Amino acid sequence: MATNVYGNGTNSTAGANTITHYYDKAGIKNANAVAVYAQWADRKSMPLKMGKNYKISKFLHIFDRDTADGDFAAKGYLSSRNITDVSNGLTNDVALAEGAGAVNKRSIQKVTFTTEFARYGEMIDYTDEVEMFSEDAIQVRYREELGLLANRRSEDLIQLDMLGTTNKMYANDEAVAADLGTGLAADGSLDDQFRVSYDLIRKASRKLVRNRAKKNTSIVTGSTKIDTRTVNSAFYAIVGPEIKYDLDSLTRGSSYETEHVFVPAYKYASASNLAEGEFGQMADVRFIESETAVVRVGAGAAIPGSYTGSLSNNGTNFDVFPMLFPTAGSFATVGLKGHGKIKFNSQSPAKVELGNPYGTQGFFSYNMWYAGIILDETKLLEVDVLASA
Repeated sequence: MATNVYGNGTNSTAGANTITHYYDKAGIKNANAVAVYAQWADRKSMPLKMGKNYKISKFLHIFDRDTADGDFAAKGYLSSRNITDVSNGLTNDVALAEGAGAVNKRSIQKVTFTTEFARYGEMIDYTDEVEMFSEDAIQVRYREELGLLANRRSEDLIQLDMLGTTNKMYANDEAVAADLGTGLAADGSLDDQFRVSYDLIRKASRKLVRNRAKKNTSIVTGSTKIDTRTVNSAFYAIVGPEIKYDLDSLTRGSSYETEHVFVPAYKYASASNLAEGEFGQMADVRFIESETAVVRVGAGAAIPGSYTGSLSNNGTNFDVFPMLFPTAGSFATVGLKGHGKIKFNSQSPAKVELGNPYGTQGFFSYNMWYAGIILDETKLLEVDVLASA
């Protein structure tokens, strides 16, 4: 009869030990716990041994306005064109005369985008006495905390890269973020001019449509349940809790015609698949709340003297709050083939070596590679507003 053996733990007759895999699984689960920003990123990959730079190219359509053109910033690609300009363009630039030679020549333009891989990682070190005397499942806890930390770092990297878009709008039709809050009254009576508004959201949606961005969702037709709502096909916007606070109370109209324009998600959730973090809809936009949304502290205009309004500020200038509108094909993260999103490493205090001569010190760590790239800035919109404190 064969003898049951433990062997080295992996060739045991009772089966390989799995507790280490259980530890790592806890960390990996937390490393993917939140995907508010990552859920809108396309996935690209690059083979190893090809350097650290990732490049991707695309051709511009011949009929596109140049993105540096003033009309593009105001009207997008093919929208709101002057009928006279279109007519003259067809007559002067497209029409062929009898016996025409090599005329009306056009050229295409190829543009290349580049991003570079960067490595990130953090660690927790501990002594052997933690294992000897702690009553907690500390091995799992360390991995869970590192996994959650890595998840936050990844979300922050994606968010900051998305905010690198040059396609921006500002409340009250201002030209730059530093003008947000210009001319406000000290008593706060004009504050709403720079908060998120129904009209501002409609303008943002219009800008994306003009830029040929595709809506993220289809029409929600509602359900048979009482008090449910039908909502239009929509873009998504990622906002922080401060903007969510202002959205909840938005109305339009006056006196008896006043109506709330924000629809909470619970009124259409039963008839639609909600995105992670989705909390409501207004006009042609559905909103996602991000607890980690960044704020440009003090990036707005100077607050008026003796200001008693309710807008967030740092004591000298108003704080600026970005809203991100990611649409299909606008942004991507790049992974290395053969490498997972995150790698956990650990060493037990029991391993005696030159740096650990008494066998008293161990560690847990994670490391990950990251690269993000804006694929089409015209379809990735940032809208900056002021918000209630």
